[in-house]
Amino acid sequence: MDLNQLLLILHFFGLVMGFAVSLSSMVMMGLINKAAPPEKAVLARFPPVMSRIGDVGLVLLWVTGLTLVFTKWGGFAVLPWQFHVKLTAVVLLTLVIGYVHMLQGRARRGDASAAAQMPTVGKIALLLAVTAVVFAVLTFD
Repeated sequence: MDLNQLLLILHFFGLVMGFAVSLSSMVMMGLINKAAPPEKAVLARFPPVMSRIGDVGLVLLWVTGLTLVFTKWGGFAVLPWQFHVKLTAVVLLTLVIGYVHMLQGRARRGDASAAAQMPTVGKIALLLAVTAVVFAVLTFD
């Protein structure tokens, strides 16, 4: 196994970690919304923990992705326009994840409006992640 294969494997692990957060958070939010008040407090501990897993996955994606751009393809210039759409989706996803962290902090301090925004922002993050994957396939197929 060479370095680029290892980087690609790690890149896919980062991808799996990110999608696990998106999907599990949507399911958990549904459970939290339907739970009895004592259960809500217990269930509410899950999304922040999953969020940290997603953060590790996103860092892994950035590190391995940028490294692959240079070790495998020699830089951005040789990559087609589809890659630049993918990269734009990843940049926007990273910004949205930053916004999610801001909302999480506000929600922990009792801001109900921040908590109410989380499902919508989560769906935007998922859409951006799917866009990045679709354009990665179009780039590297």
